Amino acid sequence: MTSAPPTGSTATAVNAGRPPTAPLAVPRLAPQRRWQPRLIWLAVALIAAGGLIAAKVLLSVGSTGEYLAVGKRVEIGTQLTRADLTVVRISVDPSLKPVPANAADRVVGRFAAVALVPGTLLTEGQLTDTAIPGAGKQLVGISLSQDKLPAERIKPGANVVLVITGETNPVPVPNQQKDPATNAPLSIKATVIDVRPGTREGTTLLNVAVVERDGPLVAARAAAGRIVVTLTARS
Repeated sequence: MTSAPPTGSTATAVNAGRPPTAPLAVPRLAPQRRWQPRLIWLAVALIAAGGLIAAKVLLSVGSTGEYLAVGKRVEIGTQLTRADLTVVRISVDPSLKPVPANAADRVVGRFAAVALVPGTLLTEGQLTDTAIPGAGKQLVGISLSQDKLPAERIKPGANVVLVITGETNPVPVPNQQKDPATNAPLSIKATVIDVRPGTREGTTLLNVAVVERDGPLVAARAAAGRIVVTLTARS
Protein backbone atom coordinates (compact mmCIF):
# COMPACT_ATOMS: atom_id res chain seq x y z
CA MET A 1 0.00 0.00 0.00
CA THR A 2 1.51 3.28 -1.07
CA SER A 3 1.02 6.64 0.56
CA ALA A 4 0.24 9.69 -1.44
CA PRO A 5 2.77 12.54 -1.50
CA PRO A 6 2.02 15.44 0.88
CA THR A 7 0.09 18.21 -0.67
CA GLY A 8 -1.02 21.68 0.30
CA SER A 9 -0.52 22.59 3.94
CA THR A 10 1.11 19.27 4.71
CA ALA A 11 3.96 19.91 2.25
CA THR A 12 4.48 23.42 3.59
CA ALA A 13 4.80 22.09 7.15
CA VAL A 14 7.34 19.49 6.12
CA ASN A 15 9.51 22.04 4.26
CA ALA A 16 9.37 24.51 7.14
CA GLY A 17 11.53 22.27 9.28
CA ARG A 18 14.38 22.17 6.76
CA PRO A 19 17.08 24.90 6.39
CA PRO A 20 16.80 26.95 3.23
CA THR A 21 19.04 25.81 0.42
CA ALA A 22 21.53 28.52 -0.81
CA PRO A 23 21.71 29.06 -4.53
CA LEU A 24 24.67 27.44 -6.20
CA ALA A 25 27.44 29.90 -7.23
CA VAL A 26 28.50 29.57 -10.79
CA PRO A 27 32.37 29.72 -10.99
CA ARG A 28 33.74 32.41 -13.20
CA LEU A 29 36.91 31.99 -15.11
CA ALA A 30 39.49 34.77 -14.37
CA PRO A 31 40.67 36.50 -17.50
CA GLN A 32 44.14 35.36 -18.51
CA ARG A 33 46.82 38.08 -18.52
CA ARG A 34 48.97 38.42 -21.56
CA TRP A 35 52.67 39.25 -21.09
CA GLN A 36 53.61 42.26 -23.11
CA PRO A 37 57.22 42.26 -24.43
CA ARG A 38 57.63 46.00 -23.92
CA LEU A 39 56.92 45.65 -20.20
CA ILE A 40 59.51 42.89 -19.92
CA TRP A 41 62.16 45.02 -21.62
CA LEU A 42 61.23 47.97 -19.40
CA ALA A 43 61.78 45.87 -16.29
CA VAL A 44 65.14 44.67 -17.60
CA ALA A 45 66.18 48.27 -18.34
CA LEU A 46 65.21 49.41 -14.84
CA ILE A 47 67.23 46.61 -13.26
CA ALA A 48 70.26 47.45 -15.39
CA ALA A 49 69.97 51.15 -14.54
CA GLY A 50 69.83 50.31 -10.85
CA GLY A 51 72.99 48.26 -11.17
CA LEU A 52 74.82 51.09 -12.92
CA ILE A 53 73.76 53.57 -10.25
CA ALA A 54 74.95 51.24 -7.48
CA ALA A 55 78.31 50.76 -9.23
CA LYS A 56 78.73 54.51 -9.63
CA VAL A 57 78.01 55.08 -5.95
CA LEU A 58 80.57 52.47 -4.96
CA LEU A 59 83.20 54.05 -7.21
CA SER A 60 82.49 57.53 -5.85
CA VAL A 61 82.87 56.33 -2.28
CA GLY A 62 86.18 54.69 -3.11
CA SER A 63 87.81 51.58 -1.79
CA THR A 64 89.38 51.16 1.60
CA GLY A 65 93.15 50.89 1.61
CA GLU A 66 96.34 51.79 3.46
CA TYR A 67 97.99 55.11 2.63
CA LEU A 68 100.85 57.25 3.89
CA ALA A 69 100.06 60.24 6.07
CA VAL A 70 102.19 62.91 7.75
CA GLY A 71 103.03 61.92 11.31
CA LYS A 72 104.68 65.17 12.42
CA ARG A 73 105.28 68.62 10.99
CA VAL A 74 107.87 68.68 8.24
CA GLU A 75 109.24 72.03 7.15
CA ILE A 76 109.70 72.86 3.51
CA GLY A 77 112.95 71.56 2.02
CA THR A 78 113.37 68.90 4.73
CA GLN A 79 114.42 65.43 3.64
CA LEU A 80 111.79 62.90 4.66
CA THR A 81 112.52 59.97 6.97
CA ARG A 82 110.35 57.06 8.08
CA ALA A 83 109.82 58.80 11.41
CA ASP A 84 107.97 61.59 9.59
CA LEU A 85 105.37 59.20 8.17
CA THR A 86 102.52 57.09 9.47
CA VAL A 87 100.10 54.62 7.87
CA VAL A 88 96.33 55.10 7.88
CA ARG A 89 93.57 52.84 6.59
CA ILE A 90 90.73 54.85 5.08
CA SER A 91 88.43 55.14 2.08
CA VAL A 92 89.47 57.97 -0.21
CA ASP A 93 87.79 59.70 -3.10
CA PRO A 94 89.02 58.41 -6.48
CA SER A 95 89.90 61.97 -7.47
CA LEU A 96 92.58 62.07 -4.76
CA LYS A 97 95.97 60.52 -5.40
CA PRO A 98 97.48 59.68 -1.99
CA VAL A 99 100.67 57.68 -1.79
CA PRO A 100 100.02 53.98 -0.97
CA ALA A 101 101.58 52.61 2.19
CA ASN A 102 103.68 50.11 0.22
CA ALA A 103 105.44 53.00 -1.55
CA ALA A 104 107.25 54.23 1.57
CA ASP A 105 110.65 53.19 0.23
CA ARG A 106 110.41 55.60 -2.74
CA VAL A 107 109.19 58.45 -0.50
CA VAL A 108 111.89 58.32 2.16
CA GLY A 109 114.84 60.48 1.12
CA ARG A 110 112.84 62.90 -1.01
CA PHE A 111 112.30 66.53 -0.04
CA ALA A 112 109.16 68.32 1.11
CA ALA A 113 108.12 70.78 -1.59
CA VAL A 114 105.71 72.41 0.86
CA ALA A 115 105.29 72.42 4.61
CA LEU A 116 103.68 69.11 5.63
CA VAL A 117 101.01 69.23 8.34
CA PRO A 118 100.46 66.26 10.71
CA GLY A 119 97.36 64.22 10.02
CA THR A 120 97.16 64.96 6.29
CA LEU A 121 97.51 62.43 3.49
CA LEU A 122 100.77 62.47 1.59
CA THR A 123 100.60 63.12 -2.16
CA GLU A 124 103.19 63.18 -4.91
CA GLY A 125 102.64 66.91 -5.43
CA GLN A 126 104.01 67.59 -1.96
CA LEU A 127 107.36 65.98 -2.73
CA THR A 128 110.32 66.82 -4.91
CA ASP A 129 113.56 65.08 -5.82
CA THR A 130 115.50 68.35 -5.82
CA ALA A 131 116.82 69.88 -2.65
CA ILE A 132 115.22 73.20 -1.70
CA PRO A 133 116.26 75.92 -2.26
CA GLY A 134 118.78 74.26 -4.58
CA ALA A 135 122.43 74.78 -5.35
CA GLY A 136 123.55 78.40 -5.21
CA LYS A 137 120.29 79.54 -3.57
CA GLN A 138 119.26 80.53 -0.07
CA LEU A 139 115.83 80.19 1.57
CA VAL A 140 114.78 83.35 3.40
CA GLY A 141 111.63 83.92 5.42
CA ILE A 142 109.93 87.31 5.06
CA SER A 143 107.07 88.47 7.29
CA LEU A 144 105.05 91.13 5.47
CA SER A 145 101.97 93.20 6.21
CA GLN A 146 99.15 93.33 3.67
CA ASP A 147 100.14 96.76 2.37
CA LYS A 148 103.47 95.31 1.21
CA LEU A 149 101.91 92.52 -0.82
CA PRO A 150 99.99 92.62 -4.10
CA ALA A 151 96.21 92.33 -3.93
CA GLU A 152 96.37 89.08 -5.88
CA ARG A 153 97.07 86.12 -3.66
CA ILE A 154 100.63 84.86 -4.03
CA LYS A 155 100.98 81.11 -4.51
CA PRO A 156 103.97 78.80 -4.11
CA GLY A 157 106.05 78.71 -7.27
CA ALA A 158 105.31 82.33 -8.20
CA ASN A 159 108.14 84.50 -9.49
CA VAL A 160 108.33 87.76 -7.55
CA VAL A 161 110.54 90.80 -7.22
CA LEU A 162 111.63 91.93 -3.76
CA VAL A 163 111.82 95.70 -3.80
CA ILE A 164 114.07 97.01 -1.04
CA THR A 165 112.89 100.48 -0.09
CA GLY A 166 115.00 103.30 1.34
CA GLU A 167 115.05 104.22 4.97
CA THR A 168 111.89 105.91 6.19
CA ASN A 169 113.67 108.60 8.21
CA PRO A 170 117.34 108.63 7.23
CA VAL A 171 119.69 110.51 9.52
CA PRO A 172 120.77 113.71 7.70
CA VAL A 173 124.46 114.25 7.20
CA PRO A 174 125.58 117.93 7.31
CA ASN A 175 126.96 119.44 4.05
CA GLN A 176 126.27 116.19 2.16
CA GLN A 177 124.87 116.48 -1.33
CA LYS A 178 121.88 114.27 -2.10
CA ASP A 179 122.18 112.11 -5.15
CA PRO A 180 118.73 111.03 -6.43
CA ALA A 181 120.24 107.92 -7.96
CA THR A 182 121.30 106.61 -4.55
CA ASN A 183 117.68 106.64 -3.38
CA ALA A 184 116.53 104.30 -6.14
CA PRO A 185 115.11 101.06 -4.71
CA LEU A 186 117.00 97.84 -5.18
CA SER A 187 115.17 94.94 -6.85
CA ILE A 188 115.98 91.28 -6.22
CA LYS A 189 114.38 88.38 -8.08
CA ALA A 190 113.00 85.53 -5.97
CA THR A 191 110.80 82.44 -6.18
CA VAL A 192 108.07 81.83 -3.61
CA ILE A 193 108.50 78.42 -2.02
CA ASP A 194 105.89 78.54 0.73
CA VAL A 195 103.10 80.84 1.93
CA ARG A 196 101.54 80.76 5.38
CA PRO A 197 99.95 83.10 7.95
CA GLY A 198 102.46 85.18 9.90
CA THR A 199 102.90 85.02 13.65
CA ARG A 200 101.43 88.52 14.00
CA GLU A 201 97.86 89.28 13.06
CA GLY A 202 97.47 90.67 9.56
CA THR A 203 100.86 89.46 8.35
CA THR A 204 101.89 86.82 5.83
CA LEU A 205 105.06 84.76 5.90
CA LEU A 206 106.75 84.09 2.59
CA ASN A 207 109.59 81.63 2.25
CA VAL A 208 111.49 82.74 -0.84
CA ALA A 209 114.49 81.36 -2.66
CA VAL A 210 117.05 83.96 -3.73
CA VAL A 211 120.54 83.86 -5.15
CA GLU A 212 122.99 83.00 -2.40
CA ARG A 213 124.76 86.36 -2.50
CA ASP A 214 121.43 88.18 -1.95
CA GLY A 215 120.36 86.07 1.03
CA PRO A 216 121.98 88.16 3.82
CA LEU A 217 120.74 91.45 2.33
CA VAL A 218 117.16 90.18 1.98
CA ALA A 219 117.17 88.82 5.52
CA ALA A 220 118.48 92.09 6.97
CA ARG A 221 116.03 94.29 5.05
CA ALA A 222 113.13 91.97 5.89
CA ALA A 223 113.92 92.32 9.59
CA ALA A 224 113.88 96.10 9.18
CA GLY A 225 110.53 96.02 7.34
CA ARG A 226 111.99 97.48 4.16
CA ILE A 227 110.79 94.96 1.56
CA VAL A 228 107.80 95.20 -0.77
CA VAL A 229 106.82 92.24 -2.95
CA THR A 230 105.69 92.61 -6.56
CA LEU A 231 104.52 89.86 -8.91
CA THR A 232 106.21 89.34 -12.27
CA ALA A 233 104.53 88.14 -15.45
CA ARG A 234 103.12 84.65 -15.22
CA SER A 235 105.31 81.99 -16.76
